[in-house]
Amino acid sequence: MQRRTIVSLAAAAAVTALVTGCSSSSSSQSGGSDWKIPDKDPKATIQVLGHQAEDSGILDVIAAFEKAHPSIKVDYEGVPFDQLNTILDARIGNKDGNPDVYWADQPRIPALSSRGFTEPLTAPFAEAVAPLDKTTVESSSFDGELWAVPIANSTQLLYYNKTLLEKAGLPFPDADPKKRMTWEELAADARKAVDAGAKYGILFGQPNRYYQLEPLAVSLGGSVGAGGEGNLTPEIADKGWKQAMTWYGSIFADGLSPQGLNGEQTSNEFLAGNVAYFVQGNWLVPALSEGTMEWGVAAHPAFDGGEDVTPTGSWSLAMSPFSDEKEAAAIFMKWMSIDGGGGYAVNLPAPELPVSAEGKKLYFERDIFSSPSGKDAAAIIDYETQNTAVPRVQTVGYVEFEEIIGRAYSDIANGADPQTALDSASKELDTAWSKYR
Repeated sequence: MQRRTIVSLAAAAAVTALVTGCSSSSSSQSGGSDWKIPDKDPKATIQVLGHQAEDSGILDVIAAFEKAHPSIKVDYEGVPFDQLNTILDARIGNKDGNPDVYWADQPRIPALSSRGFTEPLTAPFAEAVAPLDKTTVESSSFDGELWAVPIANSTQLLYYNKTLLEKAGLPFPDADPKKRMTWEELAADARKAVDAGAKYGILFGQPNRYYQLEPLAVSLGGSVGAGGEGNLTPEIADKGWKQAMTWYGSIFADGLSPQGLNGEQTSNEFLAGNVAYFVQGNWLVPALSEGTMEWGVAAHPAFDGGEDVTPTGSWSLAMSPFSDEKEAAAIFMKWMSIDGGGGYAVNLPAPELPVSAEGKKLYFERDIFSSPSGKDAAAIIDYETQNTAVPRVQTVGYVEFEEIIGRAYSDIANGADPQTALDSASKELDTAWSKYR
C-alpha cells in the first residue's frame, strides 16, 4: 500500500494549498480574482448551460435555488452531452458572457482552463470548498489553481445476482471493503456461475471506458495513464497496464464477459437477471431498489497483492471568464455544490452522489438505501469515496487520451494482444499530444 499512501499524501497537500489560498505560482498564472462571493444577493439573471434535458429533474433543482435566492434568476439550457464541448467552444469564443456558468466534465477541466474558458476560483472559493471530498476538489483543479466547483461524485461497486450465485453454489461476497474480492477470485467464481447457467459471469458497466477500467492498471502499480510535464507523456504500456489488460482480455476470451455490449446496454442485462457479477456505479441503486431481483453488493475488487483502487469523479460547474454576473454566478455554484449539503444532489429527483459529508448524510437517508443491500451500498460508497478513490489523469490532452485508450480497450476485448494494443495506443497518443508540447 506504499504507493497509494504517497499518492494520497500528495493529493492532500495539493488540496491544502488550494483551500488555504492562491499559491504564488497560481497567482502569477491567473492574476487572482478581482471579485468575491458577496454576503448579500445581487439582482441578476444568469445563463447556465448543462448536459441534462429539461425533463430530467434539473428544473426542480433550479426552482429550489430560485426559492432560496429570489433575486437571482437562472436561465437554464440543456444540450446533449456529445454536443456540449462544441457549443462551449462557440459560446465562450464569442466572449459575450453567455453562458455565465456551465457543466464541466472533470477530466476536461485542464483543457478548458488552458484554453482560457474558465474563471480562476481559488481565491473566492478557498474556504468554501474545505468541506468537500478532497478528490473532487483535486479533479476540479489544474496546475495549482481551482477552476471549477464540484457538484457530484461517483464510485463503483460490485453488484451480484443472489439467485445465480445460489444456483452455482457460490458464497455471497463480503460487503466489508476490508474483505473485498480479488479480480482473480471473481473470474474463477464467474466461471462457475456461467457453467451453472448464467448468461454472463462478469460484466463491466462501461466496458471500454477509461473511467471504469483505470483502477485495473493502478491496482497493479501502473500509472494513471500519463506523466511528465503537463502529463503529456503516455504511460500506458508499463508492467501494471500489461498485466491488467491481460486479465481483462481473458474474461472475454474465456466467455465470461460478452463482446460488443456498450455502456448503454450493460445495466439492462444485469437488471434482466442475465449477469452473475456486475461492476457498476452508485447510480444503479435506484433501479435495483425498484425492481424484484434478489441482489447484493460488495466492494470493488482489487488484484491479489495490489492496491485497493476505485474510480471517482463526475461533474463540476465552471464559470466563464467573460461573465458579467460573476458574483451571482458564484452564489449559484456555491449553492449547487456546498450549501445545505449541495443543492444539486439534494434536490435532484434521480439522486447524484454529493461531494460533502453533509450531503452524503442526506443522500443515504433516501428510501433507496433502506433495504439491507441498500445499507451495504451506502456504507461501501461512503468508504470508497474517502479511502480508495483515484482521480482520472489530468492533462490538456484528455479528450485524445480517452478516445485512443477506449479503442485499445475494445481491441483487447476483441482478442488483440494486450502489449501490442497498448504499444500502438502509446504511439498514437504521443503523436496526438505533440501539438501541446
